[in-house]
Amino acid sequence: MDIAEEQRAFYGALLDQYGDDPRALSHRDQATQYERFHRLARLFEGASGPFSVHEVGCGMGHFGEFLQHHHPEARYSGSDVHPSFTESCARKFPQGTFHTRDIVASLPPERYDYLTLSGTFNVRLSATPEAWRGFVEGMLAAMYALCTKGFSVNFLTTFHDPEYTREELYYQPPGALLDFVVGKLSRFWELDAAGPLYEYTLRVYRPEHVHARHADPAFARYFRSAPRPVSP
Repeated sequence: MDIAEEQRAFYGALLDQYGDDPRALSHRDQATQYERFHRLARLFEGASGPFSVHEVGCGMGHFGEFLQHHHPEARYSGSDVHPSFTESCARKFPQGTFHTRDIVASLPPERYDYLTLSGTFNVRLSATPEAWRGFVEGMLAAMYALCTKGFSVNFLTTFHDPEYTREELYYQPPGALLDFVVGKLSRFWELDAAGPLYEYTLRVYRPEHVHARHADPAFARYFRSAPRPVSP
């Protein structure tokens, strides 16, 4: 069973058990789910006018509900490997577009201002650590290719209480992650580990977006390099 198939089976079983509930997406409760959402949404903090946000692993659209309350100017859409999730999102957000697809296996043609992903990287299941690292890097590259401004994702941190360690979960070393991001994607990034959970949020920005926000000629010397092409 490949990673996408195992994810479909795992989250499908949670959906059958919990229904439209944060636990169906492997969140403990709404409080911890929304803590993650707030940190992901800092990606577009201060953005003006309407902008598009595409959630990878959109689940039941809980992030879309969060955006309706906190960022009503966002145009929400999503992708998921499980059809029941995308069907639910389409009912909740008839103005959005939702796709049942694996964006790593086949890069979609659409582009979005921002992309987000929450929790997907935490549950490794039976994949080997090496296979999971390849999945993570492929997903980050795909998200970078699909965004015009930036993306945000979250990870369980290796700096956690050993009491909470679980074999089926994946703990991402921040240093190795940044080696990949800076070496393959963009030098413009943020790590946010200031919350109460044993995890951190990565926000990555495209150079052209950062350049547009720092248009003063004094900063021109920092934007001489052309953006790297990305092949997920």
